[in-house]
Amino acid sequence: MASEIFCPECGSKIKAGLAFCPNCGHKLGQVNTSTKKDDTTATESPLQRSGNATALQQPKKPLDKRLIGAFFVIIVIIVGGYFELKDYYQPQKQFNRIITAMGNPNKSLAKYIKTNDPTLQNKISDKNLKPIQKYFEKNKQALAELKTTLQQGSTYNNTYSIEQSGKAWLFFPRYKVNVAAAYVTLSTNHSGVTFYQDGKKLTTTTNANYSKKVGPIFPGLYTFKSGGTISGKKLVNTSNSTLVSGSQNLSLNLRIATFTISGSKGSTVYLNNKKVGVLNNSGKLKFKDYPISNNLSAYLTLQVSGKTVKSKTVNVSHKLAYGYQTISPSFEGVVSKSDAEELLGNAFSGTEYGTEDSATAELFVGQESNSSYNDLLKFFDSFKTNDNIETYNSEISKINSVTPSGKNKAIVSYSVKYTFTTSGDSGDSTKVQQFTYPNAEIVKQNGEYKIQTIGVTQSADWEKDYSD
Repeated sequence: MASEIFCPECGSKIKAGLAFCPNCGHKLGQVNTSTKKDDTTATESPLQRSGNATALQQPKKPLDKRLIGAFFVIIVIIVGGYFELKDYYQPQKQFNRIITAMGNPNKSLAKYIKTNDPTLQNKISDKNLKPIQKYFEKNKQALAELKTTLQQGSTYNNTYSIEQSGKAWLFFPRYKVNVAAAYVTLSTNHSGVTFYQDGKKLTTTTNANYSKKVGPIFPGLYTFKSGGTISGKKLVNTSNSTLVSGSQNLSLNLRIATFTISGSKGSTVYLNNKKVGVLNNSGKLKFKDYPISNNLSAYLTLQVSGKTVKSKTVNVSHKLAYGYQTISPSFEGVVSKSDAEELLGNAFSGTEYGTEDSATAELFVGQESNSSYNDLLKFFDSFKTNDNIETYNSEISKINSVTPSGKNKAIVSYSVKYTFTTSGDSGDSTKVQQFTYPNAEIVKQNGEYKIQTIGVTQSADWEKDYSD
């Protein structure tokens, strides 16, 4: 069958090879009927081939914006982290963190500590370093001195020095405190005595000359104790000891002693923070065959105007070691008996001749305006103008008691002995009288004791006459 084509003008099917369309007359031109459908690509122009090749290429995908964003975030984190770590590991900031940790038992200290002692190096832990922190927490001045010394690059107390110890994050110098090891040898005077360190049992002595060496341990504040039954009595000796580097000895002998605590009557007595009694009307409380420890301490409390006033704490063991059998804890700012006697004695002797002495006035609160000062001047002036009195003299014979009345205040009871020499028709005579002033008030101002009032006396305690 002959090949057929379609007229490009009217679309009629016509025979191939015709010059004109028999239907509409459109000039057809020459057509190469031998050209096969599959060979059309052979006659394509370079432009057509180029277009087809481009159509067959895979299109390039655009970069993922999320990946770009994540990349920049990572870069920012790395750079920011570097500068943050650089700031954190600044030498001064490291130093400040170390000092803070050394003075605070609630903070971790182990990461800041090293030692040259290989045995002690293996013991570095927050628990084992608590004695260091307890000591510096209790002794703020020592902590300040430690800080200054280490900043200067020196060693504190032959025990603590600061050194560079490796690097943090490969870039930043890390600093630590090098701590020298401490040793302590415990001894006692009996066999069968058990030693304890911070409540942990160490050993029990087998003879009276037994000793126990403890260490190496970190320096700092420790509680050592010995305990045993001696002659049927359970005795304990406790010592709160501050250890430094090197070796030291600590005696934990078990002993008893008899002593008296004195002070204002009615005061409550505490031994090692335990209430043990009340001072009697004479202001005394006696202890017989009492167990003595290295740290046996005493203080008093007293109710004053509805408030509790506490005395200073006295180390009983030290007082006994120096031969004191009567121990009198004093209250802060409260005059002692000896100081009260001297102050009142100067006030009486300075005014007894009726002269206005500025040095004497300075012994009184308000000086010349003080009413007690002026009363004493008038009192002695009356002796001076009495024609029957030849001579007169005053003397503080006794300080009966000193009772705290608040901070830097005390009520003082004291006695004054007056001696008069008189003349008369029957001859000369000497009279001696003693008066008690129960309520003088002495205060402490600017570090000095002053008389607020001398108190009021009533009748004479006693009097004696001596006639020629």
